[in-house]
Amino acid sequence: MMKLYLWLSVLWAQSVLPLSRLVYYSRGKAYWVREAVVPILRSPITIRIPGRAVPTTILPQTEYKVQRWFFLPDTIWRDGGSSPESLEDFLRWHVGSMAWVSYSVGNEWEEIQGTIEKVSARGDVLLRRPSQERVWMPKKVLRAARIEPTASFKRPVPGWRIIVEIDTNLPAGRVAVAGWDSLSPWRAVHKLRLISPTRALLTTQIELPPFSEDAPQIELFLVQNENDSTRSFTWHLPMQKLIAFAENRFFLIHAEMPYTDVYRASLPDLVERLDPLTLGSWRGYAERSLQLLNTGQIAIPSGTVEIFDEQGLPLAQSQISLTAPAATGYVALSNMAGIELRLQEQETRREKVKDPNAGPKVVISGTLRIQNNTAREARLVIQKPITGQPVMDKLGFARATPLPERRGPNPRFLLQWELLLRPGASETLEYSYDLLLPVPTK
Repeated sequence: MMKLYLWLSVLWAQSVLPLSRLVYYSRGKAYWVREAVVPILRSPITIRIPGRAVPTTILPQTEYKVQRWFFLPDTIWRDGGSSPESLEDFLRWHVGSMAWVSYSVGNEWEEIQGTIEKVSARGDVLLRRPSQERVWMPKKVLRAARIEPTASFKRPVPGWRIIVEIDTNLPAGRVAVAGWDSLSPWRAVHKLRLISPTRALLTTQIELPPFSEDAPQIELFLVQNENDSTRSFTWHLPMQKLIAFAENRFFLIHAEMPYTDVYRASLPDLVERLDPLTLGSWRGYAERSLQLLNTGQIAIPSGTVEIFDEQGLPLAQSQISLTAPAATGYVALSNMAGIELRLQEQETRREKVKDPNAGPKVVISGTLRIQNNTAREARLVIQKPITGQPVMDKLGFARATPLPERRGPNPRFLLQWELLLRPGASETLEYSYDLLLPVPTK
């Protein structure tokens, strides 16, 4: 990993550790590391970090051993940033600057010149005049202030002062402090241009929320979890620059990928209740989608996607889910009322099982009717979850994939069909599965 080092001459005067690494989760949780080479005149050494997030550890180093460390709340003065909201803040942020301060004397205003030396907790101001005379200005008489055009103001930010006792004779060493914080979520924004009937150009941009400080060189790790899964993907952006109080953007993907125009339908599980067994019915329409094959080396993060046609004109806005390399992702375009689906299930047989502690087994038969009322051939991808064990020789050409969850005493499976349907044609698909009911109550 790239390490961020600062010149010792800079850190001799300011021991605020810069942000060097950030592991940033899509839901806003973040693991941060602040590190730099600092002078070690004697032990203990004192370092400072900005932010409200509590430091959780001093990362171990091979050059020395940390004997003990502790931290205290601190206030750190940073350059620039947002504008002060009051006269008191304005004066407080410009401590050390030459100022002209207006104050009231009866019904008149007077002005006094001097260097702002201090602003008390009550808001009173201590000025050092050019004659070196020091004057306290009570807050209640202060009316306005101006400073030299070249003066830069400081703003206070909360932080921590960390005292570290180490065992070393080295004149300098690298110190790294780490911790966790909660930030606003980062997001991925995609643009997908259809450049031919079978290929599209995908560009992906990462947008980070504004940070309160600059990070000239930061190693960034973006992490995103699949929906309802513990599986996650990480994108490594080795050396990035973060600008304070700005929405930082980075390009992640720029690649051509093959796509197919498909119609998708996600059907519901018709088992509404197990006790008593209640079966529903469903009627709906297919949704036109783009089936995008990720032929790149990195995963596509989930996010919003704007789709453009071959002429570069806007076609639709949609979402794309997290798509691993070599996997298929879908971008929904619109519902197609011309492709209608009707789904029904019924109980065909009920029988006892040998286990006296088990409820009866029920055989469920399902029928899916599809009608293509459009004037074009449609490629259909249909998915339907079931509660129970599929009867493999009665699934037709459906593919059954186990799902991780269970429902009562039953496993769950996902059935999937893929078919081509000519204009005006219809198709009937049938399937069957076994369902165990709960043990009857006595």
